[in-house]
Amino acid sequence: MLREPFRLPLAFSASGAAALLFQVLWFRALGRVVGNTVWTGALVLTAFMLGMAIGGLLAARWAQRIHNPARAFALAEIAVAITGSLLVWGLPVLEPVIGHWLAPLADHSTASAGARLAFALAAMLVPTIAMGTTLALGVRILAHQETTRALGVLYAANTFGAGLAPLLAEYYLIGALGLRSTALVAASLNVLAAGLALTQPPSGAAAAAPARSTRPSAKGLLFAAAAAGGLALALEVIWFRLLILYAPGSDTIFALMLTLVLLGIAIGGALAALLARLQLVWVTVGSSLAVVAGYMLAGWTLSSGKPDLIHYAAPLMLPAAVLSGSLFTLMGAELRADSQNPQSAIGVLTTANTLGAALGAALAGLVLLPRLGIEWSLFVLAGGYALLPLFVAKPAKMALPLAAAAAGLLVFPFGRIDMHLAEAALPYQLIDNWKVARVTQGPTTTLQLLKRERFGEAAAWRLLTDSYSMTTIDREAVRYMQMFAWLPLALHPEPRRALLISYGAGNTAQALLSDPQLRSLTTVDVSPEILGVSPMLHGKRDPLEDPRVQLVLEDGRHYLRMHREQFDIITAEPPPPLIAGVVNLYTREYFMAVAERLAPGGLATYWLPVPQFKPEGARAVTRAFCEAFPDCTLWAGGRRNWILMGGREFGNRPSAQHFSRLWRDALAAPRIAASGLEHPAQLGATFLADSEQLRRWYGETPALTDDHPKRIAPETSAESPMGEYAEWLRSDGAQRRFQGSHWVATHWPAQLTQASLFFFAVQPALNGEIAPDPVGNVTHVDAILRHTDLRIPVLWLLGSDVTEQEIVNRRLGAEGYRPEYAYPLGVRALAERDYATAGELFAEAAEREPDQAGALAAYSMCRAGLHKRAAAVKGADKLASELRCWVGTS
Repeated sequence: MLREPFRLPLAFSASGAAALLFQVLWFRALGRVVGNTVWTGALVLTAFMLGMAIGGLLAARWAQRIHNPARAFALAEIAVAITGSLLVWGLPVLEPVIGHWLAPLADHSTASAGARLAFALAAMLVPTIAMGTTLALGVRILAHQETTRALGVLYAANTFGAGLAPLLAEYYLIGALGLRSTALVAASLNVLAAGLALTQPPSGAAAAAPARSTRPSAKGLLFAAAAAGGLALALEVIWFRLLILYAPGSDTIFALMLTLVLLGIAIGGALAALLARLQLVWVTVGSSLAVVAGYMLAGWTLSSGKPDLIHYAAPLMLPAAVLSGSLFTLMGAELRADSQNPQSAIGVLTTANTLGAALGAALAGLVLLPRLGIEWSLFVLAGGYALLPLFVAKPAKMALPLAAAAAGLLVFPFGRIDMHLAEAALPYQLIDNWKVARVTQGPTTTLQLLKRERFGEAAAWRLLTDSYSMTTIDREAVRYMQMFAWLPLALHPEPRRALLISYGAGNTAQALLSDPQLRSLTTVDVSPEILGVSPMLHGKRDPLEDPRVQLVLEDGRHYLRMHREQFDIITAEPPPPLIAGVVNLYTREYFMAVAERLAPGGLATYWLPVPQFKPEGARAVTRAFCEAFPDCTLWAGGRRNWILMGGREFGNRPSAQHFSRLWRDALAAPRIAASGLEHPAQLGATFLADSEQLRRWYGETPALTDDHPKRIAPETSAESPMGEYAEWLRSDGAQRRFQGSHWVATHWPAQLTQASLFFFAVQPALNGEIAPDPVGNVTHVDAILRHTDLRIPVLWLLGSDVTEQEIVNRRLGAEGYRPEYAYPLGVRALAERDYATAGELFAEAAEREPDQAGALAAYSMCRAGLHKRAAAVKGADKLASELRCWVGTS
């Protein structure tokens, strides 16, 4: 039998773990139902905190009515278990219903936000109210103990259990059991807490409260408690934003950071009795100093090599979290007053603290970050703690604490944010010399826009969100992103309305708008930061300036549920699957929602970013897509970026004339060709598999579903080996699957089927399977030049592309010829089969860089019939012997 002193703390540990488990589960489910944006996230958190605040208030009001606090605590835990589980099991059923209910408010943001808050509050009201009563009831059970010690022990135990829950959920329970079964685990912990409380023996006489003369005013303490709750939650938001500059913002990373904060608070609660000797005013000042010192020390380490996340997180968050835990406990002890029943004091403390926390989280995400940025937000929050002595101390005792807090603020390390931003961008700056062009610290992300220059102009762009490269504008990225559009546009008989979920870099939108048949494009995105850089990326060709575009700032999944209109084409540029919350855009339920919004005969395309998945994750996503779209097919947009396509009652087989119309369009044709699709038949060579062939691949792998989100199995390394994916890209195997595909026989233009077979051999160059290498790739270039009329593979294999060629054209017009243009102009001439000109240009380039251009100069002159000159070119010996045209080859 568990000894009596440990019984109630263990009950509170179980209760805290259950509460955090339910919070994780509810927030996941509500994110799907009311939208997964920073604004709806703030609303859901506000609703959660409001419920807790009401619970604290009821505990205070019912203090005299409750005669058996242990039984009341047990009933509260059982209420959480039952209603919390029902919420997890019931919310998925309500998703389409709530979407339909909110549909009339879609164009009224304020009314929509109010309705979402009302729904979230109503959904969580009973379990969160019950949660809000438990701490006051627990302290009442231990009323015979000194309040600081009793509250500190229970608060520490509760927070310790809560701290373990996120790790347990994200690293094990959700993956092994799914969301609904994890809810049953949480409910079991509630039942355990209830059982332990019921075995607690009746308390003895209540301990005496502090003498009245030593206490600050109750109103001041309550205001300070509210402010402390707001500051703590706001700090958590700002800290997390800072830390994901060093680690991807995945569910597991957020769980690790949350655990660290909660463990710090638990330690603070446990140490409250010891820290009480410092007086409350000095704990508030210490909190301010801890915020300053934490930001100053984050990232400093004595070890060699790059610090890991913990080296940044521990000094940044732990000291302030420890003091925050003590602060709450000490305020509770001060608020108890002379009452023999501490339930009322702890109830109102809980109410004030949680109301402040709700406001603080919203304030940080929606006001501080977008207006002040990370660094100034931390300074303001440190200043907030520095002002708390005004509410917790007598005027005569304020001077020294306020002076100490002011001294801390004076040494705040302004400018360190530049170091943190530079650390996030450093891996990309070391590769191809990316430069930071713009930094935006907004409500949803810290966005750094990087550019790679060529001849003084931007040749490529990269959108770095926090620490993760979200999307890129370069030749390989543009190819697969625009293929999201080219495939359905070519196949659909009459594409009029399109929906793009997640704007990304705007490449897909640009491709869709290239079709003059398209009458409207609805673009849905959650990130104002990414949308805000579109003019810089595209200049005068910004897709968002097209009058056919309707921009909606909303979660894509929620948009599908709220709107009833149908589209001929639906596609997406979703964030990488590793990022927290993105799994909602890859599940079977999401793909089914996409299918419902397709008009009959419509087509949907979707990103499958292998190998950002472990193989089991890619199979789970593919199965989920194919269960929503039985006619699913798979296409190669590039080596690492594949495309799933499916239709709703799609039965069209376009004529070659209709299929090829975009290649005849003055606006679309150059863009398609620049992506390596110079002939309509080349699109067929991107084929990888149809539904029957995919079914053999994913086999018995269970589909990714809302209830089993961990099946997505994201790969943590963006450059992981291709593994089994490489086999799918083998051009001979893909060609055989194309020839044997029932889908191809039914839907591909008959006149282009045979022509498509010819281009499979070129796919490795266009997929990026062959790295640019001016010497090593001459053999590949020779085969392309002899057997095709293609230009783009030649450019890519030799390290150039259409963007670079356009830059050279502009520079030639602006300043005339310069020697550094010789190499790219030589590549262009070679791609155009002008071998003599290419030879002259490469020979000029070889005078400066013989290892790069010498072999190409010799090869071009050989093809031009200039054998003697070929042999004399500097660096000609680098040319493969079988391609040499002069005597004495070796």
